Amino acid sequence: MKTTIGTSVLLLAISLTGSALAQGNVTAPPQPPASATGHEPPAQAYTDCQGKKAGDAVEHTTREGKVAAICELSPKGLVARPKHARPDAGTAPAK
Repeated sequence: MKTTIGTSVLLLAISLTGSALAQGNVTAPPQPPASATGHEPPAQAYTDCQGKKAGDAVEHTTREGKVAAICELSPKGLVARPKHARPDAGTAPAK
C-alpha cells in the first residue's frame, strides 16, 4: 500500500507541475546583476558623465589614458561609452 500511495503522490506532483508550466505560471529565473557577469562599467565611466546629458561627448579616463566617449543612459545613470573599441580589445589590425 505504501508504494501505491507514494506513486500516487509522485504522479500528482508531476501532473501539477505540468499544469503550471502549461498555464505559464512559472516565472523565468532572475537575471544576475551586471557586476556578476563582468559587464559592469567602471566607476570612472559614471564619474566622467557627472553634470552631463545623454549624448554629450566626454573624455573617458582609463588605465591606458583618455579616450573619446559619449554619455549614454544606463539603469544606474549616465555612463561614458567609448566611441571606438580600444586597439587591444580583440580587433585585428587592418591590412
